[in-house]
Amino acid sequence: MDMDSSILDLQSFRKAKQLQGENNALRLYTLSKDYTERTANIREKVRAKHLFRKTLGLASETAFSPIQQEVFQDWFLFDYKTIQGSTMFSLFLKNNARQLSESDLIQGALFLTSVMEPIRILDVSQKKISASGVEDSTSFLLSQHGVFRPELSIGWYFIRRIPIQMYDLPIGPFISIQKDEGVHRLTKAFSKAKLKVPDLTWRAFLKSNVLFFISGV
Repeated sequence: MDMDSSILDLQSFRKAKQLQGENNALRLYTLSKDYTERTANIREKVRAKHLFRKTLGLASETAFSPIQQEVFQDWFLFDYKTIQGSTMFSLFLKNNARQLSESDLIQGALFLTSVMEPIRILDVSQKKISASGVEDSTSFLLSQHGVFRPELSIGWYFIRRIPIQMYDLPIGPFISIQKDEGVHRLTKAFSKAKLKVPDLTWRAFLKSNVLFFISGV
């Protein structure tokens, strides 16, 4: 086999693994949302909505807008801590461990550590999004996974992403950050918090605090 054929075979293999990983991640995402909808009790939902409204400064009697509902569902699944101290996604993995494959559980661990993070979109094409984060200025690629978002423009967004192979997979809503100042406020708050808790990581800080910095939804 010549060099060109080997390269083509490797590229085909990586593309196949990327597609397989994306499809499996989307399947887990759908299963976890269905599980949450079926099993979350009314008390948890009421408590979560109260905390969500309070954090975003929303009136208690006001119904969520479509984008607020989308953000709430994402936060409720991945970041909200139940009365017992677990997230709904961790409960999904725990209570369905026998039905899930080893690869499901490995990928599920990536969901557990995922956060809504500030990501700067650098370029958008029909198949992929070029972007960079706050911690590391190195660019990376986000998959469009069959959903082209022509409305996206260059700038900052809060995005949750799951590492796959060549591209990361965005999960949930894209929340526009209207001004760069919003990112500066977030990084400044992290630096201040780290002075008090030296072992605090960027992802742990975001997991607990990002909702305070999401505005205009």
